[in-house]
Amino acid sequence: MRCAAFQALVAGGLWLALLAETIAAPAQTVTLETPVAYGTHVPGLGTPARDLARLLRERSDGAIQLELKEPGDGTAPFEILDKVSDGKVDAGFSTAGYWAAKLPAASLFSGYPFGPTAKEYRDWFNRGHGRALYQEMYDQAKVKVHVIPCAFGGAEAGGWFVDEITSVDDLDGLRIRIFGLGARVMMRLGAVPVLLPGSQIGEAFSEGKIDAAEAYTPAVDRANSLQDSAKILYQPGWIQPATVFEFLINKDRWDSLGPERQSLIERTCGEMLQKTLSASTNLQAAALTAFANQDSVRILSLPDDVEEALREGWKQVAEEEGVRDYLFKEVLEDIEAFRSGGVDGENAVNPKVRKAEEAIPPPPPPGDATPVGP
Repeated sequence: MRCAAFQALVAGGLWLALLAETIAAPAQTVTLETPVAYGTHVPGLGTPARDLARLLRERSDGAIQLELKEPGDGTAPFEILDKVSDGKVDAGFSTAGYWAAKLPAASLFSGYPFGPTAKEYRDWFNRGHGRALYQEMYDQAKVKVHVIPCAFGGAEAGGWFVDEITSVDDLDGLRIRIFGLGARVMMRLGAVPVLLPGSQIGEAFSEGKIDAAEAYTPAVDRANSLQDSAKILYQPGWIQPATVFEFLINKDRWDSLGPERQSLIERTCGEMLQKTLSASTNLQAAALTAFANQDSVRILSLPDDVEEALREGWKQVAEEEGVRDYLFKEVLEDIEAFRSGGVDGENAVNPKVRKAEEAIPPPPPPGDATPVGP
């Protein structure tokens, strides 16, 4: 009897010792190689990745480390998605618009003509179908990533022009540096898109190769000295009223992190969305003020008939994309229905888009595996 009691006591002591050792053991450090789309020095567009890395390091007591790789340091921006999916890198920080040629709906998650503001995106991600549709896009394409909306980069400027736009006729034959969906809209009004890197915009203006340019946010445009090349800037920006950054993690790598680390990353990205929503607004406002007060830039609004024509052009382009890609149509209808229902999401779901509420699973709680959409 005494022997049995003694053995039980020893076993209990060993169990407690093992438990204490486990509790005291420091968390294993996880390092995620993470290429970024913009240099971390770029105001508003590159700095969020740097802030995310710092916050995760601090909040995990060093257990989660993002090894940020600047653009060109082994991975070009347009290669990030495939490399993360293939497991060649652990994670990536970018905007989904880079994959629009492969996944047409991707542009709707990064910012599109006359699209949502940052606040509307945040609400759609948090209270609408945004998160589920975002993951569904990648899952259906068999891209092996877990996606988290993680920061806002600000609204793009409405475009730099040599001459003032007074009517729709002024767009006919206009040579404008512009890409993507915005370029297709401008083409419908007779403009001629010119494809050239952002670093060559100033030179193209000075050599008379372009009459206008759509580039980045006002803060980045000022850092690139575009105010020295053209003196007319149209606001607000209609081409991309918000810039959404995504944090992509290889699906197997994500699953291996465990609920605690997953939850920390999800929460930190959620806080980054809120923080950058206000910070990016202030950053762009400061740049616009400097343009007007220090750089003699005329900040104008487009005439009503021009804006109306652009909206009609976007409607036609969106319809074309919807015919070409059903998920583009589905996502666009869902987000526009949410916007028309108000920021509280009441009556936001259009029954023509989703016949039943359960057709799209709700966004996953932090730490849970993202459900696969229909």
